[in-house]
Amino acid sequence: MAFKKMERQKYPVRLWSLVGYAGSGKSTFASQMRAPMVIIDADHRFDEVLDLAQGDVYELSDAPADHVDPSRIAALLSANMPGSGAKTIVVDSLTTIMAPLIASAQLDFDQDKVKNLAAGWRTKALSMRLLQDAVTRWGCDVLWIWHLEDARDEKAREVVRSTLSKTERARLVRSLNLQLEIVQEGNRRGVKVIWARRGRSGMTLWDETGTWAGMPERIEAEVYDGLTKDDQDKIETEAPEVFPDPATAIAWGLERGAFEVLQHARNAYDKIKAEKQPKTAKEMRDLWVAEVERRLAGQ
Repeated sequence: MAFKKMERQKYPVRLWSLVGYAGSGKSTFASQMRAPMVIIDADHRFDEVLDLAQGDVYELSDAPADHVDPSRIAALLSANMPGSGAKTIVVDSLTTIMAPLIASAQLDFDQDKVKNLAAGWRTKALSMRLLQDAVTRWGCDVLWIWHLEDARDEKAREVVRSTLSKTERARLVRSLNLQLEIVQEGNRRGVKVIWARRGRSGMTLWDETGTWAGMPERIEAEVYDGLTKDDQDKIETEAPEVFPDPATAIAWGLERGAFEVLQHARNAYDKIKAEKQPKTAKEMRDLWVAEVERRLAGQ
């Protein structure tokens, strides 16, 4: 069989993440991704939006427990993806898959089953790596979903917290080219492009249909249309004016080659933040970019 000549696609493969509060419409958005799609239905609610899907939807397994077990997810994808014709894999949601692993590690530490909490986190880290590699290896579109929730910081101030730690999010960035967040304004909802690896970001697209119909296509047009390859290369290599979150900043430093491993990048980021105590995200961005450039220069 002869090799097939590669052709440049108009848009990159959709390697997207989507975050939002419970009930904000994340699964409904997922239903508008390219079909046929495979659903890793960890939240066990995708059947509520099944009728909105634009084509066939395949469930990973008819056993609910398989959808929250990274090892089973990896095995089932390996067995069934070849020849399936699936164009999208949806992970709905990472929150439900990772939360038991986090709780188990903390419980083992609290009960003195492990002396070092870092040892407990190792299982979580390996599970995340297994899941990430198992999902992204097929070359199709991927949508990773997790939740936002209201919480309080160490000073009891109200904050919005991601249910996925910054370490897990930093690991995931290598497999993403777009980060999206569902936002609400009065009675309308939209999707904000938080970060784009090779395109525009910062804009919010409002849902005009109530079901996110056509939204993935609208996002691609807003992010990429009119940009040349040189434009996209420049966006990818230059630091953004402001990083959307610490996880993306840490991943950016790691991808530039300033650090050997993720843990070193995270430690350096946390040290700068603690010592310099920047007042704004822009100040933190400038401090972090300067540190990455210093390391790359070998100083």
